[in-house]
Amino acid sequence: MAAFVLGGAMVSSAATIEALNVGKGNIPIDPTDPFWSAYGPTKEKGVVIDLDPQMITNPMWPNPATKWVNVKAARNDKEIAIRLEWNDGVRDDIMVRSQHYKDQAALMFPVKAGSEPPFTMGSEGERVNIWQWKATWNKEGAGRAGNEGMQDLEDYYSDMALGAGGYYMYEPDGNLALKGALKPGISGSKDERSNQGVHTGGAGDIVKRSTYVDLGMGKNEGVYNPGRATHNIMSDASMRRSPVEDLNAEGFSTLTTQANQDVDGEGNWNNDRWAVVFKRPLKTEDANDVQFNGNSTPMSIAIWNGANKERNGQKAITAWNTLKY
Repeated sequence: MAAFVLGGAMVSSAATIEALNVGKGNIPIDPTDPFWSAYGPTKEKGVVIDLDPQMITNPMWPNPATKWVNVKAARNDKEIAIRLEWNDGVRDDIMVRSQHYKDQAALMFPVKAGSEPPFTMGSEGERVNIWQWKATWNKEGAGRAGNEGMQDLEDYYSDMALGAGGYYMYEPDGNLALKGALKPGISGSKDERSNQGVHTGGAGDIVKRSTYVDLGMGKNEGVYNPGRATHNIMSDASMRRSPVEDLNAEGFSTLTTQANQDVDGEGNWNNDRWAVVFKRPLKTEDANDVQFNGNSTPMSIAIWNGANKERNGQKAITAWNTLKY
């Protein structure tokens, strides 16, 4: 591939990905489905695209672990799906310690039809729509398991004493409180506390409260989770539609979670390789979404390798490619 220099980065010339049109046929979200295999209907649709280091903004990342990605796409009369596949010798889908970094992949599209904003996450007034798949959300069953599937420290340390974590003195939402100590064997969930006669009323007088010991910690911590109480999608898995987060940006440091999560997805790690399918309706009612109305759109790709401690801007990237559908 020809290349040109942009901001100190060697950026491969744009590739073209042509989506298979299956008419009214189904597009499987399972990345291991034969539909996506070398023997299925998409067998000649794969395009291998070189990935480049992110050398445009600090912190720069001159040596990302992922060097290429195989891209396929398919559409029917209602939906479009893009499948990414890349080598990764370590499955990084646990992130409960500061030493953990997760595998991730993202697609980026211009929101305004016919535009091509800077591929550096757009710019002011030139909004982009980003679909970011996270291996941790995939492991936690995002879109199916809710908060019960979320991982916490006791999932990583089998001998950890439950309730060993620290908590805030005041409940963030102010409507669940304890005025008596928990009875042995009771979890931290609201329903179980109430059933055992433990007061769960308003904030009350803080000096009258007994010490609270959370016997369930991560999965049953209830309102003793500030992120969940403030409806942060990173803390509250019930807000997640799938392992893919639907986002917008208008330049560096502007990445924002959408109020409407519209993208489905699923990932699979096998034989030292990730395969991930992103799927969404061609059209949505969200003005912040890319709409697949015409024949093609620019599409950029990013891959993060957790074992290489990649996160945020430290990743492998492409400039704009062309997705034809």
